[in-house]
Amino acid sequence: MRSTILAGCGLALALVCGRAVAGPAPLTRNSDVRALPRSETAKALPFHLRGVVTYRGGDAFAMQDDTAGIYVNVGVARLRKIWKGDDAEFARVRPGVIVEIEGVTDRGGFSPPMLPRTLRIVGERPLPPPRPVVPARFFSGADDSQRVEVRAVVQGVWTDGAFATLTVNANPGRFRASLPASALPHPESLVDAEVCMRGVPYALFNTRGEFLMPNFFMNGAEDLVVEKPPRRAPFESPKVPLADIAGFRAEPLDAHRQHVEGVVTHAVPGSYFYLQEGRTAVRVETRSTERLKPGDRVEVEGFLDETRVIRGLTEAVVRKTGTGEVPVPARVYPDQIMKVNEVAARTAFIANPGDYDGQLITFEARLLDIRRTEQGDHHLSLEGKAGTITAVLYDPESESLAGVEPGSTLAVTGLAQLGFESLPEFHRPPARVDVLLRSRSDVTVLRSPPWWTTRRLLEALAVIVVLLAASLSWSGLLRRRVSIQTKRLAEEMGKRREAAVEFQATLRERNRLAANLHDTLLQTIGGLKFQLDAVELSGEQRGASPGAQLDVARQMAEHAENELRNSVWALRSLPLQGKNFPEALKALVAHLGEGHAAHIHVDQDSPLPLLSDFVVGNLLLIAQEALLNALRHAQPHTVSLSVRADESAGTITVAICDDGVGFALGAQQGPTQGHFGLAGMRERAERLGGSLRITSAPGQGTTIEAQLSLQAYDKELA
Repeated sequence: MRSTILAGCGLALALVCGRAVAGPAPLTRNSDVRALPRSETAKALPFHLRGVVTYRGGDAFAMQDDTAGIYVNVGVARLRKIWKGDDAEFARVRPGVIVEIEGVTDRGGFSPPMLPRTLRIVGERPLPPPRPVVPARFFSGADDSQRVEVRAVVQGVWTDGAFATLTVNANPGRFRASLPASALPHPESLVDAEVCMRGVPYALFNTRGEFLMPNFFMNGAEDLVVEKPPRRAPFESPKVPLADIAGFRAEPLDAHRQHVEGVVTHAVPGSYFYLQEGRTAVRVETRSTERLKPGDRVEVEGFLDETRVIRGLTEAVVRKTGTGEVPVPARVYPDQIMKVNEVAARTAFIANPGDYDGQLITFEARLLDIRRTEQGDHHLSLEGKAGTITAVLYDPESESLAGVEPGSTLAVTGLAQLGFESLPEFHRPPARVDVLLRSRSDVTVLRSPPWWTTRRLLEALAVIVVLLAASLSWSGLLRRRVSIQTKRLAEEMGKRREAAVEFQATLRERNRLAANLHDTLLQTIGGLKFQLDAVELSGEQRGASPGAQLDVARQMAEHAENELRNSVWALRSLPLQGKNFPEALKALVAHLGEGHAAHIHVDQDSPLPLLSDFVVGNLLLIAQEALLNALRHAQPHTVSLSVRADESAGTITVAICDDGVGFALGAQQGPTQGHFGLAGMRERAERLGGSLRITSAPGQGTTIEAQLSLQAYDKELA
């Protein structure tokens, strides 16, 4: 017993789990799909549907079962990578075939489209009988993809490629209906006929998925039945006064043409024109390409245009009956037109003497501004009595209003255009009155603006502000540069002053050291030599010859004396003592070259500028150190010393070049090994704002080049 219970529980659990894995059961009826809210259809719910195709257009078709019609979109399914079906099978789909499809739902743009994965044709059957249209359903989109029947008056026809399109009015309600062009050999004969149409409406909608109007599709000529041909030929129906085309009638207005007459005031061939009779004017839309011009008297038969707040005529045919004068424009300001319509709205009576919409008016106004849109239209802002008036000229010529400047006083003639923010509520007047200009001749300059206009004043102020800003910016930049240069000069002068002070201190210390060496060590060595001579003389007097050690001691003393004298000379030789820089260099070279085999020559071709003593002294110290290094360590055959000044660059350069043994840069001994020569030369050059460059290689000789700046210094530094 217990095992049986466990087995039953396991079976139940398996069924539950199986359903969970399999997901929701597929939808099998069109009505079930249509009943789903958008949030559910967006979940890609599975379906398995069967029905008859009622209409096919491109990669989509309408399919209807016994419950409802539905929209199937193979194109989107293919784009979403859902379609796995046989394209050859899909190519055979046409109205009347029975298909089975399986796939998933989609939210779509309005009604839920079916996105099929597979499709199979399983037979054929007659189309289901159409359901008579209920206007509330038809004009709200509820009949989307359903096969229906609708009666209407044809108000316009045209052929676009493979389709003939009809503008029809179901009275009430205008929409478009299409069928193959081959089914209508003479579509123009249907205008103003009463027809019965059978087909499938698709919804036209916006990007929010909101219904706009139905778009009706028929499969062929059998779906269009003319129940009543046009009542009369064009222009044979009684004329209606232009002011009464949409006025009160004891019986409701039908959807057929109305016959009116008037004078053309403005025309755009193949699009629209304005017709005026007395104080009433209407906009007439037409496909006629007949070139009408202002002053032409015409008869018009057209259908009432219910899309505009101020009614007009559409899909009109036109017949010219004569040529006369253009109606005299009414002298009235747009501000006054607003007041007339405000009074009429407040009292709920017809505007007196009229609402002026579409009527020719003329007035004077001051031009505030001209703006040209991307479409090439000219928008003129005019100063009205109670606000700004906009006049529009549809003219692609960019120079059509050349010479009309802001500030001018203009005589303006054009068509008044009442503007409404939306469909007016009861007793609500228009929001504005614009003016439609027909051509450049509708604008006449009465008075040119004074030269000193507000615009030019603003432009002048803008230029002054820009110049002032630029001046302040430039002044600030100059002050900043002067501050930076002053700071740099102060730092440079400080370094120069420090270098001069250090140079003077160095000279004093060198002179003191030279004096001490001369007065102590040099005198001591001299005394030692004197004692050695005395010892030698005493030995000779006793008949004894001096030993070899005594000769060595004398030689060492003489060598030390010579070296010490050279050092004392080097320390005390820097004061110029009335010599100029080239003479001091030659004297330095002449002394250092004594006792050396190397040939030293000085190269100084161009004249040198006047230099401060401490600058010359530092250059002499650098040259002296470089020459001594060459003579002591390089074993050169030739040493050259050159001096050149570049006043354009503001520099003076001293170069010492030898052909000695050279050395590897970076391998030379420095201050840590007790050798301060190269480091001392570099520091001297850098303290004077210059630089020291050393070029050498083993066996390639050595070149030391010191470059200093030629700058003005205080007299006390010099």
